[in-house]
Amino acid sequence: MIISLLLSFFRLGSVTLFDVDEAVFAQATREMIESNNWLTPTYNGINRYDKPILFYWLMAASYQVFGVNEFGARVPSAIASCILALSLFFFAKHYRDEMFALYTVMTFVLSLYFLAYSHSSVTDMTLSLFISLSLFSFYIAQQHKKKQFYMYGFYLFSALAFLTKGIIGIAFPFGVAMAYMFFMERWQGIKKVFNVKAAILFLVIAAPWYGAQLFINGQEFVDQFIMKHHFKRYLGVISGHRGPVYYYLPVLLMGLFPWSMYLPMGIRNAIKLKERFLVFPCIWFAFIFIFFSFSTTKLPNYILPAIPAASLLIASGMAQHTKRWWLYSNISLAVMSFMTGIAFVFSRPYLFKYGISDVNWLFVMASITIIMGILFLYSAARDTSFFSALSALMCIFLLTLSIKALPLASDYLQGTLNRYSLYAKSKLQGDQKVIAYGMNNPSIVFYSGHKIITAKSRDDIKAALDTNGRISIAITKTKKVDDLKALGFEVIDSDERYALLEKK
Repeated sequence: MIISLLLSFFRLGSVTLFDVDEAVFAQATREMIESNNWLTPTYNGINRYDKPILFYWLMAASYQVFGVNEFGARVPSAIASCILALSLFFFAKHYRDEMFALYTVMTFVLSLYFLAYSHSSVTDMTLSLFISLSLFSFYIAQQHKKKQFYMYGFYLFSALAFLTKGIIGIAFPFGVAMAYMFFMERWQGIKKVFNVKAAILFLVIAAPWYGAQLFINGQEFVDQFIMKHHFKRYLGVISGHRGPVYYYLPVLLMGLFPWSMYLPMGIRNAIKLKERFLVFPCIWFAFIFIFFSFSTTKLPNYILPAIPAASLLIASGMAQHTKRWWLYSNISLAVMSFMTGIAFVFSRPYLFKYGISDVNWLFVMASITIIMGILFLYSAARDTSFFSALSALMCIFLLTLSIKALPLASDYLQGTLNRYSLYAKSKLQGDQKVIAYGMNNPSIVFYSGHKIITAKSRDDIKAALDTNGRISIAITKTKKVDDLKALGFEVIDSDERYALLEKK
């Protein structure tokens, strides 16, 4: 838990909010507080239907305690990640032993997935927490006839997941539960998933906000929230996030590095041993992994709710294995570690190319991964393990990423926009707006403190100038500055990607 808290909260607010998702959640929550409208989130003054309400409420509560800043925006995810780690430990310990539980939490916490999404002001870690707690509750209820009250927990946490990310909050807990019960008890088992009294609890928690949205926003809510951000996102490509059917294989390999190659052993154990405790996370993992593999829109964070199940399976692979599987897994991890180390060494010229001169930390990262590779080879040869040493190395690896890599990534991706947004904040007054020409970067709204006019063409800019003559600042991509200069804007500053212009 000390390591979990350290990795979750260490330098939590040290880098700027990233576009698009982090910044838009942070800004929408600020607008909620400023407008005192606690039912319909808005971004840039326009209703935002991407996600339900619960995460905005959690972030608003954090703002009240820590202020409207990067740290305050990310606290809900950091807390959710720590609670999820603790829940995983006690769930695994109850059905196995303390060492198995330690392996489970080790693979979850000491991973890129944990570092990235415990530090992100987006819904995914919170959603993963609620789905995991829901499924833990369901499994406990099915294992112990005297603990049927855990079915209320199953429905309760499903309702919270539903209020966090919509239909996924129902589809995953209930889909996994039905698939598991069908596998174990066939059709008669599916009946055990449903409980009338618990369903009433679900409705009491989840229905009021959805009912209020239907009453207030009607068809617009249905078209945007349900049709666009559920069905169209799954069946079509949203924001260009397309990927092949095997997209999540490399994502899993790197996201759960260096533990990922123990996952096949865990799946093999579930299939061969047919133990309920292993079959359950296997079905949980497979259900979500397959579901999103066939989705048209793909992003790495989509399968985060499957990572707790993957951690349970990986722990099984670490604790129970045959010599042959142990050999294959460790050799694969050794190759993966060596390749990662080589990649760090050879990435130096590319960083120089992008103007990043602070690259000495890459040798630290390369050294860590190469040492890991040596340990994996030795493990394969001697049929032994070095999990404590690997955990220590991985902890250093993640802390180095937090100290060095994240600030560099933030400065490269967001630094220029952050400076331009702060310039706009110092220059603009009252309800003056910023023109964002040919770009979608919510961080401009958050850091400038002013609404933006999103222009996609010269005609949009002309219309904005005609209706609001007080517009004096524009931010655009460098390749588009000529369009703005033709309309009377002067370039104040620019780099290879973005430009700041002002109309005198």
